[in-house]
This record gives sequence, C-alpha cells and structure tokens, in this order.
Amino acid sequence: MARYTINYLTGHEETIEAKYIEPSGSQYIGWAGDGSACAYIPIANVLSVVRLADETTTKAVGA
Repeated sequence: MARYTINYLTGHEETIEAKYIEPSGSQYIGWAGDGSACAYIPIANVLSVVRLADETTTKAVGA
C-alpha cells in the first residue's frame, strides 16, 4: 500500500496508508488492498493530499 499525507486547512496533517484515495461526494475515501475502505476524510477540511515516495524505490545518496 502507498502512504499519503493529508494536509488540512487548520495546518494539521496526518499520514495514512491506502492502496489509493479517491473523491466520493463530500469526502475522500482511502481504499485498502482488499477493497475495503480504510479512511474517510471530509473534502471541505482538506488543503491537499500528497502521495509519499515509495520507500522501496528510494535510494540513499551515493548508494
């Protein structure tokens, strides 16, 4: 699963793990790999949704 940082209008942020996130009506839904919903996020409170780099493909400098 991927990791996403949710930035809220209040300045707070949280990181969630989901296969993908999609908008649905008045909220974003984070979907787990088995097809179940793992997060519900009200769209009105969100500034941005950012997918973080996959740690398995990130290399250290000089490696």
